[in-house]
Amino acid sequence: MKTLTIRGLPDEVHGRLKKRAKANRRSLNQEVIAELAREYEVEERKAKVERIIASADRFRAGLKRTLSAEEIREAIEEGRA
Repeated sequence: MKTLTIRGLPDEVHGRLKKRAKANRRSLNQEVIAELAREYEVEERKAKVERIIASADRFRAGLKRTLSAEEIREAIEEGRA
């Protein structure tokens, strides 16, 4: 397992992390690790959403034409019948 030293951490940030660690019943170290992991997960989700949007854009570009809102509504209603 790796070790990370953080220099120059503002007192305000340290205080907020310490308060959050206490509220979550974790050590300061555990809280920092949890925050970093959470941020990494958020970035991974953003990247996944961007890939999905790009895929949808490629799919849309391959369509001969786009459907109107009315055509979509009719198709949905037909599927329910």
